[in-house]
Amino acid sequence: GKASTGKFLTYGMPRLSAAIVLDIIDFGILFLYINAYGLTPLLLGLALAVGKLSIAVGQFLMGWLSDSTKTKYGRRKPFMIFFAPLTAIAFICALLPMIFLQNPSYIILFIWILVWDAMLQFSYGGLTTPYQSWVAEQFIVNERPKASAFQNLFSFIGAGIGIVFTLLVFPPLIESFQKTGAIDLIFIILIIAFALLLIALFYTCAYFLPVETSEGAQMSFIEDLKKVFKDKNFINVCWLQAIAFLAIGMITPTILGFTTIVLKLEGATLYLAAGCLLVGITAFLFMWKKLIDKKGKKSTFSLILMTGIIVLPFTLIGLIPGEINFLIGIIFVLAIAAFMGGWYLFPYIWFADLAEDAEVKSGETGRKAGLYAGFPQILLNIFQAIALFITGFILGLPNIPGKDFSWGYVLWGLWCSGIILIAYLFTKKFITLDFDWEKERRSNSK
Repeated sequence: GKASTGKFLTYGMPRLSAAIVLDIIDFGILFLYINAYGLTPLLLGLALAVGKLSIAVGQFLMGWLSDSTKTKYGRRKPFMIFFAPLTAIAFICALLPMIFLQNPSYIILFIWILVWDAMLQFSYGGLTTPYQSWVAEQFIVNERPKASAFQNLFSFIGAGIGIVFTLLVFPPLIESFQKTGAIDLIFIILIIAFALLLIALFYTCAYFLPVETSEGAQMSFIEDLKKVFKDKNFINVCWLQAIAFLAIGMITPTILGFTTIVLKLEGATLYLAAGCLLVGITAFLFMWKKLIDKKGKKSTFSLILMTGIIVLPFTLIGLIPGEINFLIGIIFVLAIAAFMGGWYLFPYIWFADLAEDAEVKSGETGRKAGLYAGFPQILLNIFQAIALFITGFILGLPNIPGKDFSWGYVLWGLWCSGIILIAYLFTKKFITLDFDWEKERRSNSK
């Protein structure tokens, strides 16, 4: 029978907590460890790079393992039950070293974040990959886009909560920590609450959704991987995303430090900037979506990349002597929101399309969704690891004469702009995003 709205909700919900957890880590951990806990950027970049490599390993190994698991609870539930608490514990430990460590040395702190971040990322991969593959077994083909839409909605709300939490709670927290050396109780409570929410939502999903019946298309991970590699356009899109992530993977962890350290936004102006960022990303999401319907995907995507290429070099405003007008800061933040909003919209669209394109070409239906989502993630995380290492290196550069921050805080935008330019040229030359079967469908549905 048809899936009920309740089923879509139950399946989509865990994405809320997964997004909160990952975004707090991706946006906040660099800032937290450099500015509050005083770890050197280079060491931190190295530790976080190892973390991103371990999420790739977790996704690959656990995705493959869950395809071939047989238990009376099916092949996905055991992974959700096992990895949710692990992810939650690692999340708490990674963000709150000071609960467990008294005045740690650099080396202890480095080992701490290295171990817990790697643990968190690996568990996150082991939790979300089997959960993501479940979509193909819980919903029939034409219900999957709706299931994805529910997931995306929850992801988006979760990302919003995670980013706002990071932008609004981290900076004042760090100031008070620098003064008193004590962590705010409210921060501890919120982190633990987010961790518990993760367990609650994944457990609810695992409890209420039925064990999948389909003996399923026998997923042979390796066979599928070979097929994926034959799909040239798909591999090109994977490479495009990987290249772009050398920039995106730097924007995410650096933007918070940039707004507070370089633009010196604090208190009310910081809240205003955070609000602008959120409202901006949401507004631009709708705008880009409208443009796609009007102009097609490739030209819209090219426009999004152009936005990034033009906006990012403006990190050089950090060189202006004296105070930077907060309006300039807010305009910069909004422009970044336009680019990031567009960037976050696309993976959801194109991987569904590419999986479908493969099905249209090969005549096989409905099985590859998991792999088509899984493989690019692995590549992405490897490139994100490289980006984090480079971020640590750049932010470790000496301070600008007459300023209290590193050259890295001004130069990162140039690096990112250059990378996005390469991604833009790559898209123009090698990527197809608009397919013939879509045009046929559109003309049929009119």
